Amino acid sequence: MFLIRAAFWIGLVVLLLPTDERQQARLYSAATATVERVTTFCDRNARTCEVGADVWAAFVKKAEFGARMAFELITNRGGGVSKDEDGARVEPASAKGKVEKKPLPAPRGTLTPADLNPPWRGQPQRGA
Repeated sequence: MFLIRAAFWIGLVVLLLPTDERQQARLYSAATATVERVTTFCDRNARTCEVGADVWAAFVKKAEFGARMAFELITNRGGGVSKDEDGARVEPASAKGKVEKKPLPAPRGTLTPADLNPPWRGQPQRGA
């Protein structure tokens, strides 16, 4: 399916390309100018790039924290105790100083054989 979609979009782009020599030259010069302006953006706007780099660094830090937290919640099953970078145990601030016992999860597989039987099976067949 991926190959069909890729072929469709490549074909669409090829169909939209101009056939006239003058239009091709204009398109090529416009594409070259666009690439040049994009690659020199930080040279022309240093302050904007600095702010963007700071925002990106904060975003990456938050994303790493969120991924680490999600991973720990999944692997620890939400036990509330995690490990810091040195491997030492870190307890949440609310858990320090007091011990709370969590109730055990409800046991599974408590259905009796009578519970597993359906209440109605239809009319018995007459020749069987």
